Amino acid sequence: MVRVRVHPTDGSIAQSFIERLLMFDVTLCLEKDDAERVQQQHDVVLQAGIATVVASDESDLVFEFFSEENTITVNQSCSIRLHDVLPSGPNRGMANPGLELIWTNIGETIEQSGSHYWVAESDVVDALVRIALHQPVLPERMDIAGRRQWTTQQTHHELGMLYKRTQAGSTGQFTASHLDQPSSPNIAVVPIDSVDRTTRPSLGPLHEVLVECDGHGWQPTSPLRTAMMVYIAGKLND
Repeated sequence: MVRVRVHPTDGSIAQSFIERLLMFDVTLCLEKDDAERVQQQHDVVLQAGIATVVASDESDLVFEFFSEENTITVNQSCSIRLHDVLPSGPNRGMANPGLELIWTNIGETIEQSGSHYWVAESDVVDALVRIALHQPVLPERMDIAGRRQWTTQQTHHELGMLYKRTQAGSTGQFTASHLDQPSSPNIAVVPIDSVDRTTRPSLGPLHEVLVECDGHGWQPTSPLRTAMMVYIAGKLND
């Protein structure tokens, strides 16, 4: 049974990571107050499952969240840098000015240009869980980002459409335009080994580590439209 320490535990990514780990044969090592809170919140899962939660600083792996901006550190030796994550809630130490700019102008026009490689929080957490369970050899640095290139304009349009639909759902004031199913933007996948490094970080180290874990590599599976809806829900509930 692998022992995994998570600190701190207050951000949406850390919380999602903990919830996923509780589904496996893992001993989760937390600070005393965090351990008591997780034990209370997930009492049913812990009683029915195979994971355990203890107050301890003795572990095989330590995941430290965002002591450095946008970075998760594993065992103080591997820095996992996050790019263009669509979070489900706030995370102290994680920043994305481009996403915040789009959100603050969600109901208006936007003139800015740029490229983004959006990735769902759930796909980030999936990669972290695979690393925790399989304990592969880690490089000094890995980057996590999506594989599809979105422009700022495409992102603003898609988020704006989903936001309007969400607002209509909360009031019940639907129109025909809200009920239409618009096609997703034509977003091409950029190969893992692409030589174009002008905008997207290298995903090769991450892919190789995940191949070592279970043979599947970096293959994000969450639909971006779903991830955007989760992001919108988090912002509205913040």
